[in-house]
Amino acid sequence: MVWPTEYDTKLSEYDAMELPGQQLPAANAYTPLDHVLNLDIKSPAGCQRLTGIIASIGKSSNDLETMEKMMAAGMNIALLNLSFGTREEHIETIKTLRQAAKNYSVVVGKNYPLAIAARLPGRKMRTGNISDTYEEPVELISGEIVRLTTDALYKDRCSSSTVYVDFIHFAEQLKKGDVILLDNETIQLKVEIISNTTLTCKIERGGFLGSNKDVFVPNVVLKIPTYSEKDKAYIDMAVHHQLDIIIASFADSGDSIIELKNAMGEKGKKIAVVANIQTLEGYRNYDEILEEANGIMITRQELGSDISPKKLVIAQKNMIARANKANVPVCLCAQLLSSMRYSKIPLRAELLDIANCILDGADALVLSAETAVGICPVDTIACMANACKESEACVWTKQVFHDFVDKTPVPCEQSTAIAMAAVLASYRSMAAAIIVITTLGKSAFEVAKYRPRCPIIAITRHVINARQMHLYRGIIPLIYEATPDADWQIYLEQRINFSTKWAMQRGFVRVGDPIVLVCGWKQGSQFTNTMRIVYATADIGVS
Repeated sequence: MVWPTEYDTKLSEYDAMELPGQQLPAANAYTPLDHVLNLDIKSPAGCQRLTGIIASIGKSSNDLETMEKMMAAGMNIALLNLSFGTREEHIETIKTLRQAAKNYSVVVGKNYPLAIAARLPGRKMRTGNISDTYEEPVELISGEIVRLTTDALYKDRCSSSTVYVDFIHFAEQLKKGDVILLDNETIQLKVEIISNTTLTCKIERGGFLGSNKDVFVPNVVLKIPTYSEKDKAYIDMAVHHQLDIIIASFADSGDSIIELKNAMGEKGKKIAVVANIQTLEGYRNYDEILEEANGIMITRQELGSDISPKKLVIAQKNMIARANKANVPVCLCAQLLSSMRYSKIPLRAELLDIANCILDGADALVLSAETAVGICPVDTIACMANACKESEACVWTKQVFHDFVDKTPVPCEQSTAIAMAAVLASYRSMAAAIIVITTLGKSAFEVAKYRPRCPIIAITRHVINARQMHLYRGIIPLIYEATPDADWQIYLEQRINFSTKWAMQRGFVRVGDPIVLVCGWKQGSQFTNTMRIVYATADIGVS
């Protein structure tokens, strides 16, 4: 979740007894039908968005001013797609992002914890460059023949008759009749003849092909090294520049995540690893991936091609639920607001897709080409933020809470029991926020699992942990930089008052609003055992 933005409504604009975004008759319903029947279009959305927004950086957004505006509009995590551009270009982008975060921190008066994520190329295969039309797309016509070759002579000489593919063993691992998809499934080919370096294919579904487009073979497990030399160079770059998140593309087993963590070494142990599920093999091994990864990204484009588009809805719902149960943050990628790449107005179907992702339980949503090369990256983020807030009000949190409580083993750890109690207390007291005093974020993650309707302010001294908290639904990471007091109770009250003052300044906590506090009995991690309800006071304190 992002900090309050200039687009958010202030809670002070509502009656003192009203908390927008609650949809209380629907939220407190006893049956699914009653829940839906009680949804009210006149009920205002919440002041604070709970779903994270991950935005890709590209030529449309790779400048200081635009990055600052993207943060102001609601960008939590900036994503670098390492499949495009050079190492030097990505290093410059990292520097620009960090400068933009510093500038925005001055604007908001606090250290803004923008996370930077890098998406490894992984096993992604791509075509070469179009040559004979000055890099304009060439048309592949249905019914005609095209050759796919791994001969490097054609890397920059692709045409309507011959297309280069950058995996040298591509031809030898396919067989006659296999289907090949180009450019996000736009073009479909069928293998007819195979030679050492070349596949002669019939064009079953034609279209226009540009340079460096993706190549995907559904229902075929290609023997490609998990991480290429190019990947390893980018892993070293991510560790050297201490990025916050690395996304492992085409993760298909728990071993692939372990291999990446080993490659990062001791210096990269604080970097969160997110597994990108894009294949049927990744779906089959999903449970073991959940055990090893710090987060999940579901890229629906390739996954839908591999398991068939008609099964994608089942896979999405099932995988999100399994990640929620394991309390591993999960984000959705591909075609969420594709129309806004070329337009400032989204399709209604896209808004409904966003809503369904949130209702399914997604922690964050990913914008790809929309913000990387789209015409209006800032407007796109603002649009998604508003759509998220409206959708979050429709979540039947009462039932979600009871479902996760039922799935919690008995007996549970004290921190888990405190998290459940805190969320229940927030429902019953109509709390404006839950404040969690945390070291590494684990206490905040446990609270987030039980899906409170109000935001979770997680206050920590650890900057990289604060940035990674953006992966989890509902968490607002807040960095406390003042010198700690030697007395734990005094230090605790200082951080509580700091958080409350900030929340009141940002307009989502008012005087008299209840706040649920979650903290430990002593300093350090793994001591969380206290939950209490306090009320915000006019002198910027709690009582």
